[in-house]
Amino acid sequence: MENITRRFILSFTLLLLLSAAGAAASPFKVIGEVADSTGEPEIYATVRVYAAADSLKPVSLGVTDDMGRFSQGLPKAGGYRLTVTSVGKQPVDLPFEVSASSPVRDFGKLTVGENKNELAEVEVVAQRPLVTREIDRIGYDVKADPESQTNTLQEMLRKVPLVTVEADGTIKVKGSTNFKIYKNGRPNNSFTKNAKDIFAAIPASSIKKIEVITDPGAREDAEGVGAILNIVTDSEASLRGVTGNASFFLDNNNLEPLPNLYLTSQIDKVTFSVYGGESCSNRKESRQRMEQRDIYYETGNSLYSYGESESVNRSGWGGIEASWEPDTLNLLTLEAQGWLWNRSDYSGSGHTALFGPDGTELYSYSRRNLDPAANYFDFDGSANYQRSTRRKGETITLSYRLSTTRQHSDALTEYYDKVNCDFLYSAIGNNTRQTFFEHTGQADWSRPFGDRHKLDVGAKAIFRRNHSTNFQEYRDVASYETDFTHHTTVAAIYGDYRVTLGKWNLRAGMRYEYSYLSARFLRQGNGDHPDFSSKLNDWVPSAGVSYNLTDAITLKASYNRNIRRPGISYLDPARSVTPTTVSYGNPDLESEVYNNVSAEMSMYTNKFNLSFYLGGTIVNNALCENKWVADDITYSTYGNIGKVRSFTSWLYFQWTIGPKTSLMCNLSTGYNHFSNPDMSRSGWWWNPYLRAVQKLPWKLELTGSGYYWSGSVNSPYNQFKPTGDSGIGYSLSLTRRFLKEDRLTVTLGANNFASSKHNTFASHTWTPSSYSEYLSIGSDTRRSFSLRVSYRFGSLNTSVKKTAASINNDDLQGRKKN
Repeated sequence: MENITRRFILSFTLLLLLSAAGAAASPFKVIGEVADSTGEPEIYATVRVYAAADSLKPVSLGVTDDMGRFSQGLPKAGGYRLTVTSVGKQPVDLPFEVSASSPVRDFGKLTVGENKNELAEVEVVAQRPLVTREIDRIGYDVKADPESQTNTLQEMLRKVPLVTVEADGTIKVKGSTNFKIYKNGRPNNSFTKNAKDIFAAIPASSIKKIEVITDPGAREDAEGVGAILNIVTDSEASLRGVTGNASFFLDNNNLEPLPNLYLTSQIDKVTFSVYGGESCSNRKESRQRMEQRDIYYETGNSLYSYGESESVNRSGWGGIEASWEPDTLNLLTLEAQGWLWNRSDYSGSGHTALFGPDGTELYSYSRRNLDPAANYFDFDGSANYQRSTRRKGETITLSYRLSTTRQHSDALTEYYDKVNCDFLYSAIGNNTRQTFFEHTGQADWSRPFGDRHKLDVGAKAIFRRNHSTNFQEYRDVASYETDFTHHTTVAAIYGDYRVTLGKWNLRAGMRYEYSYLSARFLRQGNGDHPDFSSKLNDWVPSAGVSYNLTDAITLKASYNRNIRRPGISYLDPARSVTPTTVSYGNPDLESEVYNNVSAEMSMYTNKFNLSFYLGGTIVNNALCENKWVADDITYSTYGNIGKVRSFTSWLYFQWTIGPKTSLMCNLSTGYNHFSNPDMSRSGWWWNPYLRAVQKLPWKLELTGSGYYWSGSVNSPYNQFKPTGDSGIGYSLSLTRRFLKEDRLTVTLGANNFASSKHNTFASHTWTPSSYSEYLSIGSDTRRSFSLRVSYRFGSLNTSVKKTAASINNDDLQGRKKN
């Protein structure tokens, strides 16, 4: 462990030394200080540097810091033009030169006067800061960043506050993977499931803005979601054009190239985008080993099991979206996306034995697992019509959405070499099919009142149908079949009001939802389950307030309540039985209610970004697994019997050390306490993440990153922890761009190159009558060396339009496959 830590520190030390060397290799820059006519620093003034012969594309772009200072790196010696703009101030436009003998041009103090004749339209055209803040979100202006013309969306995400992109492409928001991904204000399941592959293919030139919605409110309808990452496409262009990005990825553990494609084009007034990709894990990547030991307090017996499995898993995704804008007041959008997963060539085996208190073997058996069929498919399609009125900013939107999910598994476990076993069957077959259909209609009205007030109201109706069939065969003994149908109807209305009063911003929202749930059992299976129905009334308030202490520093506090409804996998009462376990769902579950409070301080300048967050969550009816042991058999089901008390904090900073060097840190920590009538468990968790980037000569870019994860408590029974060096991860990557306009990008990467081959995790589980320790040993693919190649073709002059509002359903647990 000490050797790994030393190697990790050495890697980052080497990276920082290369950073210093790279900074020294680029001596050309322009510096200065901007003040207004009273001598006060002009904060967040936009600073652009153009080549002397170019008035369109800046070679360097930035903003002044909280002291009005700026320092812009330059690519080479020569003639340039400096412009400084700020809202309500007269622009500055000055020519200058740098040379080998005079590499730094210092303008000293520049004064910008008041622009008394400036029109309102000029204020709109003025350059926006790259980072913007609203009361519930942080935005990054991708379109204003010159690098968006050559980077992918994945690369731009690394610049967004509160977002981290790990070496393998895994995206975290506020240090957590518990977030939803929206596209143009509506959930996108393909993005959420496969962001690290899809975002590596989408060209950043098609993106207008990236928003991190830190406090989802009533209008986002984001029940149970900690944060939202909203990708806003560029809807302002109107010229014809076509663009695309094709890429592939491979590493030493899987030499099969994994392709991705993204294409955007326009025909007359119809604009459309298509995208798709594939992912695959082979037997080596999916290989797993496990060891488990259970101790039963009542009898003193202990159960020991071990096993291994491997399979081939393949998934594919694709989507299309289109918009038609017959005139400036009407807009129609259509969107469809799907995700398909399939597991094949599955095999597994293991051995189980029960021992008495004196070590005598009481019984034992071996097992062989066969899984000839397992697949999953989901599809989401939506249509939105938006009508804009003559009042600026006022829109009426009508939306319809269809979502469907299909799951099927056909598994068989055979038992042999049985010694003193009291179960008579020789195998268990389990054939399960689940289907999910959801129809949603929604109407939204958004209207500003003057320059300070805005009101959003809307109504929604959801019709869900869950159907599950389960056929269980206990070879040589019996068979059971369960046919379960579950219907949910939801009617909801919401209102969201926002007001700006000088440096104060306030918002308040309320959502009311009426739910009718009914269940019918056409075939009972192994047990008696009467039909049932239930009516639920849920009020979901939200509120927030922020104060701009300065142009760069904001203080914010918020409260919101979220609900989560149980999905069919929690409701299905079909009993799953093995020689050592019995588990089943509970059709009488109700919605969980989450109460969340948070406080945040943020500071954004052109050189240094800082955010500090404190948050707490209280749940009094958490959906919790209920476990007990009888006759050395573990039983489990679900109930609204849990209580949750959690505390979370994170510290984010991004420091631009020089024009080619940056450092970013995202430190997350928290405390969780879970309890039910029988058990309680609590503990701290830590998750720091560090990343450094250095641009080198010859269009090279070196990136190093590392993280540590301590493990966490996630239920009243369970604690999950990494063992050895599995909680430490790090990577180095080198990127080079080629061809005209940097159209070809090649990235070489190395992950955990000095660590152990396997990720190993230990799970400890306590019940009132037992203790269990489960050790999971992953495949030997932790060390990897990868190649990613991306080619951008065509030229983008248009992008798919979007409506101002659409349908978001995120209240359901258990629908999606993890």
